[in-house]
Amino acid sequence: MSDRYASERGSPRVPACPRSQVFLNFNGRFLTMSGPTSRIYAAVSGRTDSGGKFDYSSMRQRKDGVGPIPPGQYWIEPSQMWENHWYNFAPRAAWGDHRITIHVYPGTQTYGRGGFFIHGGTHAGSAGCINLHAGMESFVRDLKEAATSSPDCNIPLTVRY
Repeated sequence: MSDRYASERGSPRVPACPRSQVFLNFNGRFLTMSGPTSRIYAAVSGRTDSGGKFDYSSMRQRKDGVGPIPPGQYWIEPSQMWENHWYNFAPRAAWGDHRITIHVYPGTQTYGRGGFFIHGGTHAGSAGCINLHAGMESFVRDLKEAATSSPDCNIPLTVRY
């Protein structure tokens, strides 16, 4: 089977653009935007375990396709926001109407995993992305506002459980 996210995987790298005044933090329950614009969004990562709970243990973080995004330092670039148009093939139930690639900073241990995004969808859970489900549209709006007032292109994202 081919890797559906091959184009999104890559070696960890430092962004070639300046750092924004906006920062993102994800703790397994919330994605927090801090800086000139401050917001909190309910969020999860990975799929639920057999008991229906989200498991953020280090063992689960190693599981490709079901585990949560591993803790560490990441970054996003607002100009990479992808919009799901009617002619795209991405299922809205899983992806929602928008997604943005999460890039890995050097030194972050991902256990060979990659292809992480921040996205929406109709249900909580993902293959390791940060899923904002119903809150994605608010996040997109807030991110556009924050990026307008701060034209810098690299927004740091810290994942810490």
